[in-house]
Formats: sequence, structure tokens, C-alpha cells
Amino acid sequence: MIRIVGGKYRHLTIDVPNVSRPTTDKTREALMSIIQNDIEDKIILDLFAGSGGFGIECLSRGAKECYFVDNSYEAIKIIKSNLKKLKVEEETKVIKASYKQALENFNKDNIKFDIVFMDPPYKNKEFYSLATTYLKNNHLLNEGAIIIKESDVLLDIDDEAISSKRYKYGISHILLERY
Repeated sequence: MIRIVGGKYRHLTIDVPNVSRPTTDKTREALMSIIQNDIEDKIILDLFAGSGGFGIECLSRGAKECYFVDNSYEAIKIIKSNLKKLKVEEETKVIKASYKQALENFNKDNIKFDIVFMDPPYKNKEFYSLATTYLKNNHLLNEGAIIIKESDVLLDIDDEAISSKRYKYGISHILLERY
């Protein structure tokens, strides 16, 4: 279990699937402090969602809606259970698909995002650049969008980002890029 660190669901706990390595409370709290002025009324994509902790944290702080994508049945089941527990099903969409399938469907449906959080399994380093490239090339980012990447190593900064900043919390390396 992890706890929501801020907003209207602060101190509530959510379940975590066994297949997931959740972002720590400390890291989520630090991230939310960094982007706190960018969350309200925004559309969030929690890609490789795991427990959905990042997206739920954004909903707790006033995000308009959140899309949760994961390809694990266990993760999807846990995310749906967490959303039901918090009674936020109305402003969410949970998608059981690979990141690529999900992005292709978002492109087809012309859905654009303000904040994208990526935390794929650390063994799949190529997913960061592949997903970022797809999001940019298919215009799935609203103007001023933020992509946040969590990894166990330093990631390459995208030259097309308007700005970027790196953070380190324990073993987690965070790269925040604005477009």
C-alpha cells in the first residue's frame, strides 16, 4: 500500500500490484511540489501506471481527468479498485494495452495531454524515447505540456524540449521536460 500525499485524498491509502515498483511517497510528494501549479484542470496520462499512484495524486490535486495505461491485468484490476475506492471513476479512463497501442488509440481519438508520467519497467529503457517521440510526432501534447520520466539511471534530455530539469530521490532519477 502507498498513501496519497496531498490534496483532497491526502492520507488515504491505495493498493499496489505485485508486478509494480511504485514511486515512493517522498518522490511523488517532491514531484507534486514541482508541478503543483500545472495540475489543476489538466488532462493527465499515467503511462505504465502500475497502481495509478501518480494519476490519483494529480486527481487529488484538481486534475480534470486522467488516463491510466498498463498492460498487466493485475495492475489494471488494482487501478480500477483504487479509483472505485476514491469514487473518481467519472474523471478517469483505465486502459489495458501496451503503451504503443494506447498512444495509437489516443492519436486516432485526437486526445491530447498536459502532463505525461512515464515509469516503465527499468529494463525497457527504449520505451522512454519511443513514447516521447510518438507523443510529439503525433501532436498528442497540448502546448506547454510536461513529460515526467522516472528511471534508475540518468536519461537523455530531448533536444526539442523547451526546458528540462533533473532530480534525484534515492535510487530514482527524474527527468522533467516541458514542451
